[in-house]
Amino acid sequence: MTVSCRISIDNRPEAADALFQAVPRIGESVALSIDGNTQELRVSRVVHVTNSSPEGASIIVEVTSNIL
Repeated sequence: MTVSCRISIDNRPEAADALFQAVPRIGESVALSIDGNTQELRVSRVVHVTNSSPEGASIIVEVTSNIL
């Protein structure tokens, strides 16, 4: 089973969707493909957002290229 998350990189206005085996934890490193290149990024924040859509809750994962 996979978890679909909305990814926000370094507070950029654009975001992307990514699939994970489990929701990443704060401080964890994740490998993501950005502009065709795989980068190791650190999770800085995880937000569970509930909405009124039939899909239920969404998960936003903020990541950073900066070392925490």
